[in-house]
Amino acid sequence: MYEVKDGSRTLQFSGSLLSESSSWRPDSLRWIEFQLYKTESGSYIISRVGVSVVYHGAACELVSKYKLNESTPETLRDNAVPCRECLPSRSLPFVFPEKDRTWAHVTDKPGDVMDALYKQDPGGSLYLTNVAKRLLEKASDRDDQLDMVYRLEIIP
Repeated sequence: MYEVKDGSRTLQFSGSLLSESSSWRPDSLRWIEFQLYKTESGSYIISRVGVSVVYHGAACELVSKYKLNESTPETLRDNAVPCRECLPSRSLPFVFPEKDRTWAHVTDKPGDVMDALYKQDPGGSLYLTNVAKRLLEKASDRDDQLDMVYRLEIIP
Protein backbone atom coordinates (compact mmCIF):
# COMPACT_ATOMS: atom_id res chain seq x y z
CA MET A 1 0.00 0.00 0.00
CA TYR A 2 1.34 3.42 -0.98
CA GLU A 3 0.46 6.85 0.34
CA VAL A 4 0.93 10.08 -1.59
CA LYS A 5 0.26 13.59 -0.30
CA ASP A 6 -1.67 16.15 -2.33
CA GLY A 7 -1.65 19.31 -0.26
CA SER A 8 -3.52 18.39 2.91
CA ARG A 9 -5.05 15.26 1.30
CA THR A 10 -3.59 11.76 1.40
CA LEU A 11 -4.11 9.30 -1.47
CA GLN A 12 -3.81 5.60 -0.57
CA PHE A 13 -3.57 2.90 -3.23
CA SER A 14 -2.10 -0.46 -4.15
CA GLY A 15 0.15 -0.75 -7.15
CA SER A 16 3.78 -0.34 -8.09
CA LEU A 17 6.34 2.44 -8.21
CA LEU A 18 7.34 2.86 -11.86
CA SER A 19 10.06 5.47 -11.32
CA GLU A 20 11.34 8.34 -9.23
CA SER A 21 13.51 11.32 -10.00
CA SER A 22 14.93 14.26 -8.08
CA SER A 23 16.60 17.57 -8.87
CA TRP A 24 18.54 17.42 -5.57
CA ARG A 25 22.25 18.29 -5.66
CA PRO A 26 24.69 18.45 -2.71
CA ASP A 27 24.40 22.26 -2.51
CA SER A 28 20.59 22.41 -3.00
CA LEU A 29 18.45 24.49 -0.68
CA ARG A 30 15.27 23.64 -2.59
CA TRP A 31 14.54 20.83 -5.02
CA ILE A 32 11.79 18.75 -6.64
CA GLU A 33 11.16 15.03 -6.08
CA PHE A 34 8.87 13.06 -8.41
CA GLN A 35 7.45 9.58 -8.09
CA LEU A 36 5.30 7.89 -10.72
CA TYR A 37 3.07 4.96 -9.75
CA LYS A 38 0.68 2.63 -11.53
CA THR A 39 -2.22 1.33 -9.48
CA GLU A 40 -3.47 -2.24 -9.61
CA SER A 41 -6.49 -0.98 -11.60
CA GLY A 42 -4.23 0.69 -14.19
CA SER A 43 -4.38 4.36 -13.14
CA TYR A 44 -1.25 6.48 -13.04
CA ILE A 45 -0.39 8.64 -10.04
CA ILE A 46 2.24 11.36 -10.23
CA SER A 47 3.56 12.65 -6.92
CA ARG A 48 5.59 15.86 -6.80
CA VAL A 49 7.17 17.26 -3.65
CA GLY A 50 8.88 20.63 -3.55
CA VAL A 51 11.41 20.22 -0.75
CA SER A 52 13.09 23.08 1.11
CA VAL A 53 15.63 23.17 3.95
CA VAL A 54 15.44 26.97 4.36
CA TYR A 55 14.15 28.68 7.50
CA HIS A 56 13.40 32.33 8.22
CA GLY A 57 13.17 34.81 11.08
CA ALA A 58 9.87 36.46 12.02
CA ALA A 59 10.72 39.76 10.28
CA CYS A 60 11.49 38.14 6.89
CA GLU A 61 9.04 39.19 4.16
CA LEU A 62 8.89 35.59 2.91
CA VAL A 63 7.18 34.47 6.14
CA SER A 64 3.94 36.19 5.16
CA LYS A 65 4.38 35.61 1.43
CA TYR A 66 4.69 31.82 1.91
CA LYS A 67 2.31 31.76 4.93
CA LEU A 68 4.92 30.04 7.09
CA ASN A 69 4.17 28.83 10.61
CA GLU A 70 6.41 29.39 13.59
CA SER A 71 8.34 26.47 14.97
CA THR A 72 11.02 25.91 17.55
CA PRO A 73 14.59 25.52 16.29
CA GLU A 74 14.69 21.97 17.71
CA THR A 75 12.16 20.89 15.07
CA LEU A 76 14.33 22.00 12.15
CA ARG A 77 15.83 19.39 9.87
CA ASP A 78 19.46 18.54 10.56
CA ASN A 79 20.45 20.09 7.24
CA ALA A 80 18.32 23.25 7.70
CA VAL A 81 19.88 26.44 6.33
CA PRO A 82 19.08 30.04 7.35
CA CYS A 83 17.55 32.36 4.76
CA ARG A 84 20.30 34.29 2.96
CA GLU A 85 18.29 37.50 3.25
CA CYS A 86 17.23 37.60 6.92
CA LEU A 87 19.97 35.32 8.37
CA PRO A 88 18.03 34.02 11.40
CA SER A 89 19.88 32.32 14.23
CA ARG A 90 19.04 28.86 15.53
CA SER A 91 19.15 30.42 18.99
CA LEU A 92 15.91 32.37 18.39
CA PRO A 93 12.92 31.12 20.38
CA PHE A 94 10.98 30.67 17.11
CA VAL A 95 11.90 30.25 13.45
CA PHE A 96 9.77 29.85 10.34
CA PRO A 97 10.79 26.84 8.22
CA GLU A 98 9.62 26.57 4.64
CA LYS A 99 7.15 23.72 4.17
CA ASP A 100 7.41 20.90 1.67
CA ARG A 101 4.83 21.46 -1.06
CA THR A 102 3.02 18.32 -2.14
CA TRP A 103 0.96 17.75 -5.27
CA ALA A 104 -0.50 14.65 -6.88
CA HIS A 105 -2.25 13.92 -10.15
CA VAL A 106 -4.32 10.81 -10.91
CA THR A 107 -5.23 9.75 -14.45
CA ASP A 108 -6.14 6.65 -16.43
CA LYS A 109 -4.47 7.93 -19.61
CA PRO A 110 -0.70 7.79 -20.18
CA GLY A 111 -0.91 10.93 -22.33
CA ASP A 112 -2.27 12.83 -19.35
CA VAL A 113 0.89 11.90 -17.43
CA MET A 114 2.88 13.77 -20.06
CA ASP A 115 0.48 16.72 -20.04
CA ALA A 116 0.75 17.02 -16.24
CA LEU A 117 4.56 17.16 -16.41
CA TYR A 118 4.88 19.74 -19.19
CA LYS A 119 5.92 23.29 -18.29
CA GLN A 120 5.28 26.35 -20.44
CA ASP A 121 7.96 28.91 -21.18
CA PRO A 122 7.17 32.66 -21.43
CA GLY A 123 6.74 32.31 -25.21
CA GLY A 124 4.08 29.64 -24.79
CA SER A 125 6.18 26.64 -25.84
CA LEU A 126 5.81 23.44 -23.86
CA TYR A 127 8.84 21.60 -22.52
CA LEU A 128 9.82 18.92 -20.02
CA THR A 129 12.30 19.69 -17.26
CA ASN A 130 15.30 17.39 -16.90
CA VAL A 131 13.88 15.88 -13.71
CA ALA A 132 10.58 15.13 -15.52
CA LYS A 133 12.47 13.60 -18.47
CA ARG A 134 14.42 11.32 -16.12
CA LEU A 135 11.15 10.26 -14.48
CA LEU A 136 9.59 9.41 -17.85
CA GLU A 137 12.72 7.67 -19.18
CA LYS A 138 12.76 5.26 -16.25
CA ALA A 139 8.97 4.75 -16.23
CA SER A 140 8.77 4.12 -19.97
CA ASP A 141 11.23 1.24 -19.55
CA ARG A 142 8.68 -0.41 -17.23
CA ASP A 143 5.37 0.56 -18.88
CA ASP A 144 4.61 0.05 -22.59
CA GLN A 145 1.73 2.54 -22.64
CA LEU A 146 3.92 5.32 -21.24
CA ASP A 147 6.70 4.30 -23.60
CA MET A 148 4.44 4.86 -26.60
CA VAL A 149 3.38 8.38 -25.60
CA TYR A 150 6.79 9.45 -24.31
CA ARG A 151 9.07 8.21 -27.07
CA LEU A 152 6.84 9.03 -30.05
CA GLU A 153 5.23 12.41 -30.56
CA ILE A 154 3.06 12.84 -33.65
CA ILE A 155 3.14 16.42 -34.93
CA PRO A 156 0.03 17.44 -36.89
